[in-house]
Amino acid sequence: MSSHRAGRWSSRKEPRVGQDNERLNRAELLQLHEQYTSEIRTSLDFVNRNLSFYVGLMSAILGILLAALLSVDSGNRRALWLLIGPGLVVWLAELGYSTVRAFYHRFIDATFTLLNIEHMLWFDDPHWTTTGIRNPLVPSAYGGFIAQWAGAVDWLKDHQTVTLEAAKKALLENQPATPIARFRQRRGGAASARAVTLIDARTTMWAFELASLLLAAALVVTAF
Repeated sequence: MSSHRAGRWSSRKEPRVGQDNERLNRAELLQLHEQYTSEIRTSLDFVNRNLSFYVGLMSAILGILLAALLSVDSGNRRALWLLIGPGLVVWLAELGYSTVRAFYHRFIDATFTLLNIEHMLWFDDPHWTTTGIRNPLVPSAYGGFIAQWAGAVDWLKDHQTVTLEAAKKALLENQPATPIARFRQRRGGAASARAVTLIDARTTMWAFELASLLLAAALVVTAF
């Protein structure tokens, strides 16, 4: 055993007598690794499905409202009944973003947990293999042989928080909350770990809300 590997072993805590059967073994950690890898794929799939569903639904509503607006004569007070449509779009936009955000939170939880599991399994050390195993063809920039979410490992290292929950909260709070903040962040350089999908979902929902408000104003002007 090399001195490097021996040094890593020496940093581990010795298990207490009589508790070996109660501890996770490598096979169980590999099962957890597979489970959380699947969770990442599932969470992102639900994010994209829900985003596509709400965008399609709101687009259809706005299209119907625009067609109705063009067919209403000026001064017709019945046009005010169409204000239900913009209000429905705003509600759907907020509901859709809330749903997307919930699944994206699950994605970040699974990602951070998977990084922990891969570290526990020594996947971040390409030398932790038995005789006869070749080195990876293209090693990861973060060590090991598994590609990582760009910037996620650096983010966790730069934000030495006590818990994973605190790390996730810090990451999400650092994301640009408004279009102006997003523009400023681009001018100052991209963040080391950006929740791109969540930011785009928020921007998309705001665009639909703005369109619905403009359509509501046009309905009021047409009615009077």
